[in-house]
Amino acid sequence: MSDSPLDRLETLDLGTTAGLALLRRLDARLHRQPDPAALREGLARLTCRVPLAERAAGLLVLPGGALALRQEALLLPDAASALVLGPQPAAALRAALEELPGVVSVDHGPAGLQARAGPPLGPPMGPPMGTPMGTPMGTPMEEADGAAAQAVSLLPQPGGLARWSAAAAGWRGPALLRWSAAGAVAWEMVPAPPALALAASVVGEALDPALPPVPAAVWDAPSGDERYQLLSSGLAAHLDDLLAQEVSDRLRYALIDLWTDGEDSLASRLADRLGALPACFATPFGRPAGLTLLQAWPRGQRAAGAAWALFGIAPDLWQARWQGPARLGFLAAARRLLPAGTVLLGEARGAEPLPMEGLEADRRLRAGAGAAALLAPAPETPQALLFLGHRLAQLCAAPVLAAMPGWGLCHLFDPDGRAQGGNGAWYGFLPGAEAARS
Repeated sequence: MSDSPLDRLETLDLGTTAGLALLRRLDARLHRQPDPAALREGLARLTCRVPLAERAAGLLVLPGGALALRQEALLLPDAASALVLGPQPAAALRAALEELPGVVSVDHGPAGLQARAGPPLGPPMGPPMGTPMGTPMGTPMEEADGAAAQAVSLLPQPGGLARWSAAAAGWRGPALLRWSAAGAVAWEMVPAPPALALAASVVGEALDPALPPVPAAVWDAPSGDERYQLLSSGLAAHLDDLLAQEVSDRLRYALIDLWTDGEDSLASRLADRLGALPACFATPFGRPAGLTLLQAWPRGQRAAGAAWALFGIAPDLWQARWQGPARLGFLAAARRLLPAGTVLLGEARGAEPLPMEGLEADRRLRAGAGAAALLAPAPETPQALLFLGHRLAQLCAAPVLAAMPGWGLCHLFDPDGRAQGGNGAWYGFLPGAEAARS
């Protein structure tokens, strides 16, 4: 695009009168560039700062179930700040929420997300970590008194969490608590990067005690494609409102197309970034969010309930490595790392739990009938569980899924890096730090 008006521009701030004036001047001169492909190429080199949409304020739910807070700035939960409150401090904090100023909680129920002042209705606190499994083995969490398994609370006062966790004393932003049957995980709300702030402003839906529930159909977008569609539509509507009275249809449509269409578009990149935020809500409402990877271990998930940790292996994950000696290597590594009382549970119907230390456990894994899991008394913290899952995968040189269903924590570790995934980052898991530690 030689001798193009776009050659002499690098950045436009569309939130200022000067930026819009420059865009109008650019528009008036673009008749010299009739080629649509060349126009798109030139616009792609132009950095535009877009003002936030003024759709909603306060606590917002984003596509995928993460939350944002729109105040003077737009705030998002900082996963690196994750703090875990065990059952006792979490119960004490929850009992005190009625007295804390400005607390807003959100429960996920059959009608969607309902905000309320004060403490949440659910989830019910589960049994202590490592409670012996009953007969039958555990109760699905969604059957616990019919209560919602997903709830959050926002503590708006900076430092409001310090009484229950000294590590939060230095927090300058509000605290967001994601409740579970086993306690709570808290994140500091910090200013969002500009692009993510824009995304939250165009797709966030307000959660307010004075408003009716926000149904899951509005925000439940677990896949990147679903989040992309919502972001693409939201960005297009915002840019259309911003530019409709400012520039020609040709330039407006070109900018909207550039930012919303295709895998390299801003909408596509933001869909991936929204998916990395700590999610508080998902469907179905009767179990904690974040357990999608546990689908291969339905018996293990039911047996673990709120009090046990699960370490799973499956032929689909191991593929060619699904050999008897390798499975026995997993069991040998587990005997080094996991505590007494750990049991082996196969996913085949009718398979009884077996003590990890017994010869029957060796025989079952040598036979390799299908996916299996070790159920262990849960560690005191999610971070401890993530370290154990990381070490198990390293020692057996094959993928291992580590989960604490009561926390809504589920992470897949693969020493080869091919099958990793899950939500360990929501709980402060840093792979580099764990590798150095091990």
